[in-house]
Amino acid sequence: MTSYSFNINIKSILFLIIVYPFFKPYYFGELGIMPFVNQILLILSLTIIGLFYFFNMQYINLNKGMIFIVIYYTLILISSYLNNTLNFDYFSLIIFSFGFGLLVNYCIRNKKIFLSFLSAFYVLLYIYVVANLASMSLYPSGIPSITINSQFPNYVFGNTNSVIKVAIPGLCFSFLYDLLKYKKIRNLTWLLLILVWATLVKTWSVTSMLGLFVFTFIVLNKIGKKQLTFWYFNTLIISIALSIFLVVLKYESGILANILQFFGKSLSFSGRDVLWFNTIDSIKASPVWGYGVQNEEIIRWFIGNRHGSHNYYLDTLFRGGFAALTFLICSLLYFGRKIIKYETNLVTRTLIATSCAYFIMWIAEPFISTEYLMFSILFVLISRIDILLKFFYDT
Repeated sequence: MTSYSFNINIKSILFLIIVYPFFKPYYFGELGIMPFVNQILLILSLTIIGLFYFFNMQYINLNKGMIFIVIYYTLILISSYLNNTLNFDYFSLIIFSFGFGLLVNYCIRNKKIFLSFLSAFYVLLYIYVVANLASMSLYPSGIPSITINSQFPNYVFGNTNSVIKVAIPGLCFSFLYDLLKYKKIRNLTWLLLILVWATLVKTWSVTSMLGLFVFTFIVLNKIGKKQLTFWYFNTLIISIALSIFLVVLKYESGILANILQFFGKSLSFSGRDVLWFNTIDSIKASPVWGYGVQNEEIIRWFIGNRHGSHNYYLDTLFRGGFAALTFLICSLLYFGRKIIKYETNLVTRTLIATSCAYFIMWIAEPFISTEYLMFSILFVLISRIDILLKFFYDT
């Protein structure tokens, strides 16, 4: 029994080391020597992933989700080459996207390995959420070492809009961990969801709360196969339609204005409308291929904010033009048709809930920095839904 527990602990620690460089909050990247430590751990993580493939090459196949990632970033590569922007930012993006995608692709081939992978997210997210809530109580105006302006406080996750970028994929992996290991969602995991809700309500991050509401609603409701189809495709269509009407056509509605006013917001979406206008104006000069992967200073010069336009569709257009955006939307439709073929249960609802939460938040939040986490769910995991369901039904 002691030997078994020791082996389990070693495996858990190993995956914590592997997962951490891909799943860390803002503060852990700014604290003291942590930037240097994080680089060392990333190199170590990538080396271990490489060794996984080297010793198990004959047993591993790249799934369709990984093929999507390869094609998508090839389009971004073409755009960057055409704009002479093959810089560190592009290769950093590739390292994270390919590295994490390959990690998920490797782990999902074996249930025990996949559970160890998922458990790392569970443990880390719990630590981050509790630490973030504690920092908010101790430093209401933000952690002093990383907060420049008290009007825009930074906590463990960074600014108030950064919580959801880590929380949504973390919740997805945590829920899957419970479902594949215990066949149900434990009270401890529901508590984790409540703590995330408490974090968002305390900071009043409206877009994030809307995304988390969609996630919570779909997970809690025992929807049938038709409703599953309805939620995935209709949420994607609504997301695209609202982006067109609000962002491109700048459509103004009295009803929408009243809804936003209830949340303390206006039709300017906290100044995002200026960023949207600047991005659209920039895209007109290079609509097919966009501008490639630019550094933060160039993005700020074009758009007015170093994090991008705060609309994922526009960010995709800016980076890869209509070539990348068209491929992205077509791929979402293709993989969506795959998941709705299977019966409705908590596993499929968790994946659909995560997807729909992303679709809604794409309207007004940037996700480029954690795109690799997002793609691993939308494409790599969904393309292997049959294996996830096999794990779920295994006794």
